[in-house]
Amino acid sequence: MKEVYVFEVMTENVTTCSPDTALKDVVKILSSNRLSSLVITENGAPVGIITERDMVAILADMLNDVVWDDLSIDHFMTSPTYTIPSEIALHEAVELSKDKNIRHLPVVNENNKLIGLLTQTDMVNGLSRINYI
Repeated sequence: MKEVYVFEVMTENVTTCSPDTALKDVVKILSSNRLSSLVITENGAPVGIITERDMVAILADMLNDVVWDDLSIDHFMTSPTYTIPSEIALHEAVELSKDKNIRHLPVVNENNKLIGLLTQTDMVNGLSRINYI
């Protein structure tokens, strides 16, 4: 059975923003690009991630009259975030995803710079290529 590596299936064009990006701008980015997550970076390195789950938690707080209008995304992002190198086997990334209950894994190079994102969809597509499913 052929081994599949993360770099073969990861999403390479990743939308990012900085930690000081306003929450309302993050919502616009996620909505207009139809994204399920947004990697937060500083100098090209991932420092956090905002996912659909995070946005639901923020909405729940807003519905309970907590006001977040002037806060930047660094108040809400999951940080630190788990990252993976592109050279690891896909099955290892899947195990990490299952163990930590996360669906989005930023992929970094040897300098910890973001080079991609491994999503749950990428994992399913990669696993189906090697008949694990």
